[in-house]
Amino acid sequence: MRLPVLILLVATLSTAACGGTPTSPSTTSSTPTTVTERFDAIINVKGSSFFPFSVGTNGGSVAINFASLSPLSRPGLLPLTMEIGYGTVVRDDDGNIAMCALLKVVQATPALTAQLTDPLAAGVNYCANIADVGALTESANFSIRITHS
Repeated sequence: MRLPVLILLVATLSTAACGGTPTSPSTTSSTPTTVTERFDAIINVKGSSFFPFSVGTNGGSVAINFASLSPLSRPGLLPLTMEIGYGTVVRDDDGNIAMCALLKVVQATPALTAQLTDPLAAGVNYCANIADVGALTESANFSIRITHS
């Protein structure tokens, strides 16, 4: 009785090892890569500054964190309201980045978490922007974190 069971077991394992029943290919979903970029620069009184970034082919989202604002000439932080936002990159006739055409803006003071979040379309060249709304009395250092996927 043991011999037929052993033969059946060997035959089953041999069939499985040789390919057996074909299976359909599995589908995998790709998770968008999340990138955080830091934008540090100087902003002048009544000035603005922008930073270009791109979104992948699947679209995604953006979270902008206005993290800090500090005087150039002395230590400390400035708890002033600035305008932050995002838009699309505008190029000049030579293909150089000329400006940021804003799509959404908010007024915010420096904080530890993102003050602006929004979904983004796929394959678009975006930009993050910061602008003085009249609160600055002198040029200042700023730091913005842009997290996008």
